[in-house]
Amino acid sequence: MTFVLVLAASPAWAKGKKKPPPPPLQGKTIDYAWDGKDIGHPERAWLGRAFVHQTALADASAKRPLLVFIHGLNKERIKYRWMGGGNEGDVRRIVAALVEAGKIPPVIVAAPSSIVPSAVTNAVTSWPAFDLDRFVEETRKALDGTTGIDSSRILVAAHSGGGCNTRGGIGTAIGGKTKVFAALSIDTCMLPDMAKLLASGRPDMHVIVSWQTLSWAKRPFGGFRSVFTKGVAANPAAAGFLRELEHVRPREPMPHDAMVGLTLDRWLPTLLAQGGSTSWPKP
Repeated sequence: MTFVLVLAASPAWAKGKKKPPPPPLQGKTIDYAWDGKDIGHPERAWLGRAFVHQTALADASAKRPLLVFIHGLNKERIKYRWMGGGNEGDVRRIVAALVEAGKIPPVIVAAPSSIVPSAVTNAVTSWPAFDLDRFVEETRKALDGTTGIDSSRILVAAHSGGGCNTRGGIGTAIGGKTKVFAALSIDTCMLPDMAKLLASGRPDMHVIVSWQTLSWAKRPFGGFRSVFTKGVAANPAAAGFLRELEHVRPREPMPHDAMVGLTLDRWLPTLLAQGGSTSWPKP
C-alpha cells in the first residue's frame, strides 16, 4: 500500500479559453431499467445505461471487461447522470478516450441512475442496498447480441455519495455474489466504517481510494487512513493486488468532478493491463 500525492494539470480551456464541444461518441449506447417491484422495493429502482465502444461491436461473442459506475447525490433527479446526463462529465467519453489512445482494451461502461428522491438525496444513505448482482444480470440481458461480459474483470467505481453508505452503493456492491475485480472509491465521504469495509474485502480484489481536499476538506481523513491501514494489515491483499490511498490535487475549476476522469485515467490502464503491459493495439 502506498500514499501518493498527485498534481494534476488543468486543461487549456480551464485557463480562460472556451471549452470545445465534445466529438461524436464512437460506439453504441443502450438504455434499460429495473423498477424494483419484483422484490417489493421500488425505492431501489434505477435507470440503466451501457456503452460499448465501436471497436467491441465487430465480435458479439467476445467477452469484455465491465466498468460499473455509481454516481453520487442526485437531488436534481437528472437521468443518466455521468452517462450523458448532467454537466459534470461523461464516463463513456472518459473510457472511450482511453480505448482510442490504446491504453486499455475495449471496456463496457454501465451505470445505474437513480431519480428516486429517498435513494439519492442523503450522502450517508444514498443507494440503499444497491444490488450489483441484479445490475450485472440486467446489463447482461440488455447487451445480448451486442457483446459479452468478462465476469473475471468486473470493476466498480463509486463517486461522491455513491461511496458513503456501507449498506448500499459500492458498500454492498463488493459484498455480493458477483466477484468484483477492482473497487475504486473516488472522492467519497471518507468515513471510517467505509474504510473498514474496503480494507476487509476479498484479498483478490484491487482497492483504490482517491480523494482531493481543495473543495471538500472537512472529512475524517485521519480516521479513514488509520482504519484502512490497520484493516489492510489484518487482511492483506493477495500477491499482485493493490491497496492504494491516493491524495490528488486537481488543478481544475471543479476538483470534485475532475476526480472521476483523473482516477479512471490513472488506474484503468494499470488494472486492465494485459500480461503486465499497459500497451494495447490502437483501434
